Amino acid sequence: MPFQIEIPRDWIIEAEAWQWAAAVCMAGAIALGLYGWNTAIKKRSTGQGLPAWGRWAMGLMRFGVLGIIGFLLLEPLIRSTQYDEEKPVAIVLVDESTSVLARTADSTADDINAWSRALVEDLSNRGMEVECYGFDGELRPLTSIDSGFHWEGVQTNLSKAVRTLSPRIENRNVAGIVMASDGLINRGASPVYGVQWPNLPVWTIGLGDTSAVRDRWIHSINNNAVAYLGNVFPVQAFVESQGMDGRTGKIEIIHNGKVIASESWQTVGASERAKLEFMLTAEATGLQKYIVQVTSSEDEYDTTNNRRAVYIDVLESRRIIACIGAVAHPDLGAIRMALESLESYEIQIFDVASLRNANQVTDVLNEADVVIAHNLLGKRWGGMQWTKLLSMNDLPVWWMAADESTWEALQRDNNLGVQMTASGDLTQTHQARLNPTFAALEWPEGLAEGLQQWPPILGPFEQINWSPAWSTIANRQFGDVETNDAFWGLRGSSSGSKQILSIGEGLWRWRMRNFALTQSHVLFDTFIQRQIQYLAAEDLRKRLIVQTERRIGADQRMQFSGQAFDAAWTPMRDATIELKLTDEEGQVFTRTMLPATRGFTADFGRMSAGTYKWEALSTLGGTAFDDDGLVVVEDSQIERTHAAANLDVLAQVSEATGGSMIGYWNDTAPEAPGAAMEASGIPSAIRHEQTQLRDAIDWMFWLMLALALLTVEWIIRRRNLGY
Repeated sequence: MPFQIEIPRDWIIEAEAWQWAAAVCMAGAIALGLYGWNTAIKKRSTGQGLPAWGRWAMGLMRFGVLGIIGFLLLEPLIRSTQYDEEKPVAIVLVDESTSVLARTADSTADDINAWSRALVEDLSNRGMEVECYGFDGELRPLTSIDSGFHWEGVQTNLSKAVRTLSPRIENRNVAGIVMASDGLINRGASPVYGVQWPNLPVWTIGLGDTSAVRDRWIHSINNNAVAYLGNVFPVQAFVESQGMDGRTGKIEIIHNGKVIASESWQTVGASERAKLEFMLTAEATGLQKYIVQVTSSEDEYDTTNNRRAVYIDVLESRRIIACIGAVAHPDLGAIRMALESLESYEIQIFDVASLRNANQVTDVLNEADVVIAHNLLGKRWGGMQWTKLLSMNDLPVWWMAADESTWEALQRDNNLGVQMTASGDLTQTHQARLNPTFAALEWPEGLAEGLQQWPPILGPFEQINWSPAWSTIANRQFGDVETNDAFWGLRGSSSGSKQILSIGEGLWRWRMRNFALTQSHVLFDTFIQRQIQYLAAEDLRKRLIVQTERRIGADQRMQFSGQAFDAAWTPMRDATIELKLTDEEGQVFTRTMLPATRGFTADFGRMSAGTYKWEALSTLGGTAFDDDGLVVVEDSQIERTHAAANLDVLAQVSEATGGSMIGYWNDTAPEAPGAAMEASGIPSAIRHEQTQLRDAIDWMFWLMLALALLTVEWIIRRRNLGY
């Protein structure tokens, strides 16, 4: 291709006339001074000299270079306009749960994928861009339709999938959604009444098997995760029957190979759900396994879904958390609600200002495992400072300094090792920023980002000095300005009883904002629970610590985190930790834990349901250390019900959103959804105009021209004039 220069057409020059005149006159004066005084420039040392016409040519070149520089000094701008065309987008959403293929031939998956590829090709031929997503418990974007869909999901949560999809397609030129599913939604809100569908039509395609079979299965089991020795705990089983009308069913609960409870019932209708309740007694401590099974019939379609295992952690007694406040405060209420989900903890709250029986506090201090002391610093109980009273009981304490009286106590000498300046009684608000080097606790994923979005804390306008015994949990942040001023710290047991100190008020706002942003309190609750669990844990200082969730679902990944410490209790980064996982049949899985941001991690992926024993081994400084435990993988079996596909749900979704039910996939041409979308009106492509301003000096042509002129001038002067 020949060399081409694209000349900008739209220039913006905001310069006065005198500026133009100054630039031109200065360029002309300099050029005239160099080449305009004599009729010819004679030879000086070397060269042949220049005739008059050469002198004028050299002057024009110098004038051109100086003119370009003067022009650029006027700061001209180049305005360019770009046009982007946004084609209409079609969204293809496919149910990837295992129930879709539960009662179909092995080749059905390939057939559905081939049908899906034909659907995508047809939508593309109609002038639309196509984005494909699969969903089960989560939304899964497909980078390419050639990779295909995989029906391996153990649950179907359509509301969560749509909630994740909506931000991806917001403010885009979307023509509509084509959704293929069997209509068996077993998690989340109702597809018809609870799902917040975007303002788009949804065309639905039926998947799965619509024929009913004779089967009975355990739909779900409700039970406590924790029970206490000698206590009675409930177990509720929901059993569904299909095609079993008039038959007798029997359910049994087995523990340690013995049937400890059973019940029979008569099935009435062709499709029925029976609720059966049992009250069992916890007779031994530890993790107890109970088998819930329904007796099978000879002509039953599938008997593998008649049996479920539940695990109950039987403890000797609950740990007691005493929340003692100077007066009632919403922060204590937020903490109480965060701890209520911990079944192994008993929360007792006391309001000192309105307490009628002083012996209640004395009694609970004798039994408590952890004390949360809200605004008690600097105050007395029974003539004794609270700090001294709780240290006498050797109790782990979370000190919450949330008012001016407690801030004044920190300004005086105290035995906490925290000293606050006393410059006045001013207050300030600040955000919280997690200390990235804090490694004593493992925070939930997303907490650091969540804190940046939660409301500010109200605290004192003072500097706080922490003794070296304290580890910083969180620092103060003002807008985008990050500081190293700690307002939340932890002191380990090496300096006495374990203690946490937080300075400021407003935790209740955190919990409310967490729910407003995520529709869940999980992030805030876990943040509080991890700290209480640390305080309540027995202080067994181990140089090798490995942790994992005690219970996970069969659809979750089994992940471990660990830390190793040297003899000075400094975290090690070069340790080798071998992790061994053993299932109920004795099969062993091994991993070497890999270094992570904090400590080490290992990922075993998704494991089948059952109880697994794990053991971690490492040699630190020539000495062998180990850690071990149990993890339970629970299988809900909710996708193994063999219920007939519910295509009525799909029709209701289409009707509610302005689309239509296209039909069952095997009876429908891949071109049918595209034809339905075209009949309702595919939106036209949207043309986006983008205007951009850039400095003229960025246009490379000016530099190349100036360099070319200077180069030619230098060569001529060198050859004809010399220096």
